[in-house]
Amino acid sequence: MRDTEREPFGNMRFRLEIEGLRETGAVEVIFPEARLTVGPRRSRVVQYGTLTIRRGVTRSQEWYEWWNRARTSKTSSKRTVAVVLMDERGASVHRWTFVDAEPRGYLLSSLNALGNAPLFETLELTVGGFEASFDSPAATHRKRK
Repeated sequence: MRDTEREPFGNMRFRLEIEGLRETGAVEVIFPEARLTVGPRRSRVVQYGTLTIRRGVTRSQEWYEWWNRARTSKTSSKRTVAVVLMDERGASVHRWTFVDAEPRGYLLSSLNALGNAPLFETLELTVGGFEASFDSPAATHRKRK
């Protein structure tokens, strides 16, 4: 009998949720580094790296429009972004929620007339913080007993 509690999850089953956007279609997420540093009066301060999200270019312009608003508007374009890890059945098991995410970089992959690779767009996001929640069906099942 397999001990599913100890088997690591694969990194290929996830979904990306961005506040206010309908279509994310992300194919890759690179999590930011979170590092404790010493702040004023020896307080602990957390510094966050960049959250990088990538998807294949489609007819949807939502990611570019978010980036464009961040670079051209004086008002905040911050949103909440959640990365949800799913098990082999498609059930949500872990969630990382990033608050105050805002585009800082927009990148398109190269075009190549001799190639056959998809065209990708990438958003680099600053984040103001994050929370993680870990819930698995096995843990829920144990709680109910």
